[in-house]
Amino acid sequence: MVHMEKRDTQWTPFKAISKADDFLDDLMVPAIGKEVTKEYGLDFSNLMNAESKQLEEFLTMFGGYKAYLESQLAHIDANKSAIEAAFDEGYATAVYKIASTRESEGQKKLTRDEIRGAVFDTYSSLKELRREVIEQDTVHKKVAGLLNAYKAAYDAVSRIVALRTFGKVGSI
Repeated sequence: MVHMEKRDTQWTPFKAISKADDFLDDLMVPAIGKEVTKEYGLDFSNLMNAESKQLEEFLTMFGGYKAYLESQLAHIDANKSAIEAAFDEGYATAVYKIASTRESEGQKKLTRDEIRGAVFDTYSSLKELRREVIEQDTVHKKVAGLLNAYKAAYDAVSRIVALRTFGKVGSI
């Protein structure tokens, strides 16, 4: 079954979201929840009562995924920055060309929105670059969100370990 957003039709923001979801699936990093902790036999909701061995497993699992997601996010950031830079350069040049052509022909100045529309109407490659920027930004936000969840989980476990190390868990 082909999902509507995956059919080979005109680009939509939903395709960008679908591509971002596919990217996350390809990373094979589970969303934090019952499934990820069940795989490791850990009960995150009962973290305060976890045994030291379980806490080690939590730190290893969350820390590993956190490091992996950080490296992936850096890669996405680099791609996104390169695409944005290419778009910005092309867009500035296109605006200049359209504005100078209109000026030399004695036509009225366009508003910012009109110029934007003229640029995308005239330069399909810039429209494609802009769509790629949107897609990269969507991927970035989804990966960053998953990374933040793993960071929070790792930090929570780290606090429990730190409290136990200093013998203060019983007084909380």
